[in-house]
Parts: sequence; C-alpha cells; structure tokens
Amino acid sequence: MRAYADLHLSPPLDDTANARSMASLLTQLQTRVVGLVVPPERSSSSLPIAEVFRNAGIDVATRLDVKPKSREELLKSLRRFRSKYEIISVECNTSHVSRVAVRDRRVDIIHFPKQQSGNLFRGNLAKSCRAALEFNLSELISDPTLETRLRLFRREIETAAETSTTVIGSSNASNPFGLRSPRDIAAVLYMIGLPLDLALRGVSDIPLGIVKKNRLRLAEPQIDEGVRILRRSTRNE
Repeated sequence: MRAYADLHLSPPLDDTANARSMASLLTQLQTRVVGLVVPPERSSSSLPIAEVFRNAGIDVATRLDVKPKSREELLKSLRRFRSKYEIISVECNTSHVSRVAVRDRRVDIIHFPKQQSGNLFRGNLAKSCRAALEFNLSELISDPTLETRLRLFRREIETAAETSTTVIGSSNASNPFGLRSPRDIAAVLYMIGLPLDLALRGVSDIPLGIVKKNRLRLAEPQIDEGVRILRRSTRNE
C-alpha cells in the first residue's frame, strides 16, 4: 500500500485542540508523514502538538520555511539551521535568492510566491534545480483569480517536466478545513499537467524520500556529497 505525506502543515504550535482535529482527519486521509512548520525560536523546545500527531500514529518531521530577502541572508540561514531541521524550504522571491536555492544541496524544497510564479523558474535556473518544486493547494483555494493561478502553475509544471525537476504537492493547512487528501492533491497536479505517476509520487515517494534522506544526514553527517559513513572501525579490527 502506498504511504502518503503532506510536508507543509502550519498550525498554531500550542493549540492542541486544533491539532487533535487535524490528526483525526489526517488519519482518515491516510496521511502517514507530515512536515510541521516550526520557527527558529521554537526549534529546540518541546512541541505539544507534535506529540498529538505522533499519538495518532502520524510521523512528524520539523520544517523551516526560509523567506530570505538576499543571497547572503539565505546562506546565513542554511549554515545556522540546516542541522536543526529535517526539512528546509526556501521561498524564492528574487532571482538572486533563487539562483542559490535551486543549486544548494542543503535546500530540500523551493517555492515561488504567486507574484513570481512562472516567471523566475525558467531557463538555466530550472535546468540547475536540485531541490523539489512545491505546489501548495492552499494557494489555489485562497486565490480569487483561480484561472490565472492555474495558468501560472501549468507554466511551472511544464518547466519542471522539461528539466526533470521533482515536484511535490502539499496543503499548507493550518486547521482541519485546509487539509486535503493526498490523492486529491495529486489529482490537481495531474490536472495542471503533471503525469499521473509523477503526481502520485509527488505526495508519496518523493516527500517521504526527502524526510528519510535528511534523517540519515542528521544521524550520520556526510563527509562529502553522496558519501555517508556506514560503519566505523575499532582499534581491534
């Protein structure tokens, strides 16, 4: 059976009643893993709602949404927070930020806000992208200009297909009313041009792989890109 993930949840971190409602619905939607947005000031503290999700059988990965205004601000955030989070997402507001975010292996997910959607993610920028391109269903639901937004999403999907960029779908829900079935999110990705198999992988295999990869990285830091310590020798060997 396919396991599903929603790597972008942003509920109030101290509202356990809201979390219980979300956890109950996520269980019904068969969502196994979630990415919980945690600001830096809460990264080292215990999170009551995380335990609510875990008690419902949902795996929780901590996520940082970085919204840098400059290249330097992005690099500083990556140096400071990469070792503290299981998921790092970067909002690409400018071309300078985008050029770093798509290439830096410390970035897991990139997202283009609606004022930039379909404009920055083109050409060489897209060809060099190593992160997953995220589509949040909340942006469609909350946008009064649905037709325009769908057209911009389609442009990004076409670019991703041309450059073999991985795509994931998320809800960015802050309460139960914003949650959607992973299969519904996949259906939207399919509707805007992503092949069905990739749309399904975008709510299952790909986001799950991001979490797995980073947990391995946090547990056993890499010597270099693509190199991981599998076993340490002892003096007696």
